[in-house]
Amino acid sequence: MDAFDTAELAPSSEIAPVGCIPYEKEYEGYWRALRGAIQREEVSDRGATISDLLIDNNPGHYTAWEYRRKWAVQEGLVNEEIEYATEQVVSNPKNYQVWHHHRRLVEILDKPVDALELTQDSLEQDAKNYHAWSYRQWIVKKFDLFSNELEFVSKLIDADVRNNSAWNYRYFLIRETKFDPHSRVVEEPSLVQETSYAIRKSRLAPHNESPWNYIRALARLARIPLADVVGLVDAVRPSNPQTTIENRFTAHMYADILTESDSSADKEAAAKLFQKLMESDPCRRRFWEHKLSTLQKSISRP
Repeated sequence: MDAFDTAELAPSSEIAPVGCIPYEKEYEGYWRALRGAIQREEVSDRGATISDLLIDNNPGHYTAWEYRRKWAVQEGLVNEEIEYATEQVVSNPKNYQVWHHHRRLVEILDKPVDALELTQDSLEQDAKNYHAWSYRQWIVKKFDLFSNELEFVSKLIDADVRNNSAWNYRYFLIRETKFDPHSRVVEEPSLVQETSYAIRKSRLAPHNESPWNYIRALARLARIPLADVVGLVDAVRPSNPQTTIENRFTAHMYADILTESDSSADKEAAAKLFQKLMESDPCRRRFWEHKLSTLQKSISRP
């Protein structure tokens, strides 16, 4: 039977669907053909051809990708299928099923193949592609490919200091390479270097939240108070606390540092900062009210 002869490959359903999606007849024919092959447990070159036609019309067709994996494994064509998957990733970089297919093939081969190069090329096109970042995290951790990653992500942050995805990946690298999960300790030199790095980057774009979130995450990871982060207090302390808030991120950080203090005077200063933030940042007024309320409850608690 010809791969394009789809008329009798799948029996018609006796169940009437609630709503029918008006597929193109050509696409519906391909899908009927693949369903027929699956029902007959047929894994063949013809089925692979049909799955290819389906993917050309709908790269998110999960069943077509699953069929191709079974076919590639059966025929011993996993390496060739990875080349096909790579081409599809390049054409459809925001498609989850394409990345998932590539990952499953890498798992089958148990080697990274072209995964680092593929994600790098994808991130050069779109430095905030979630699928590429997620895949790179997985591939680096699975195959222990950390050696050049800090340099890689530094270049992306240099290119765009506001790239929150790159900052998130940098945190992943520090957590995986500089943090001892048993002692729950972050290597002191790395902690100092990374917070200093984030503070320097914050000066390039003072109203960029990413480096401040990065510092908070490192402090939580290391289980240390914000006040103990080397250089942080001096970086965020306002020159004149009585003036209007100029930067909500530094003001927020400094208020949280004061909140952690045992000093009642520091907590009162934090409360005043939250009140000023309510005035200067009305879009987030409810958030600052919550912060102030939480602080006041902690002060009144015996």
